[in-house]
Amino acid sequence: MTTGSDGLVKLWNIKDAECVLTLDKHESKIWTLAKQHTEVHVATGGADSVIHIWKDTTQEHIDRLHMEEAKLLEQQQALDNFLSVKDYRNAINLALSLNQPHRLLTIFQEVMMATEHRHLASANDGADDSAQSADAAIMGSAAVDQVIGSLAPDQLERLLGYVRNWNTNGKFARIAQATLYCILTQYTSDAILSLPSAKDLISAVQPYSERHFTRLDNLLTDSFIIDYTLHAMDSVNPAGMEALSLDNDDSECE
Repeated sequence: MTTGSDGLVKLWNIKDAECVLTLDKHESKIWTLAKQHTEVHVATGGADSVIHIWKDTTQEHIDRLHMEEAKLLEQQQALDNFLSVKDYRNAINLALSLNQPHRLLTIFQEVMMATEHRHLASANDGADDSAQSADAAIMGSAAVDQVIGSLAPDQLERLLGYVRNWNTNGKFARIAQATLYCILTQYTSDAILSLPSAKDLISAVQPYSERHFTRLDNLLTDSFIIDYTLHAMDSVNPAGMEALSLDNDDSECE
């Protein structure tokens, strides 16, 4: 620990000679520095006629970091447990509180994909009530829709921030647009605009959304061209059909 004429007390790391902490309490030069024999407390006095007593909180800081790491591990395990039992309400709230956008994105993807698989599996047998309920849910699950519709303002703002980031990647655009639509259908415009960063979030989401919709329009136009080409080929009796009829005639002759 060193002092100087600038009134600053600096704590150094001996191994790499790097200043790890700067303390600024004195208003003038520091003339003296004295430490306790246990080195827990250090006193400094300066030309401002003030004596400051400093306490070494290194061990307390290390203990606090260890506690935070242990708490984080417990929360991570709780999140895994919620997902294993499909408790989406607690899982989504915990993912938001832990600030884990990728984990939340994975939850939304799994829910929507599971709903699509159930829909495809029941397509041949006819949709049952559960399938119709899933189709009515924007995110693929009514429970997920309810969680998104009951977020606190700070959680809603954080989720919109995630949507902004997801929307910049075409791979995640579908999830981003579904989440955005779920938010817009369950919150009033006044509630959204009252968020501190609402204007910045909207201005960031809008251009990428327009780009995604333009891409979808182009794909739809291309599909029309494919349909027209196939119908045109059918109208002129394709050569493949003629070859098929010839093969049938040959087999009958044999």
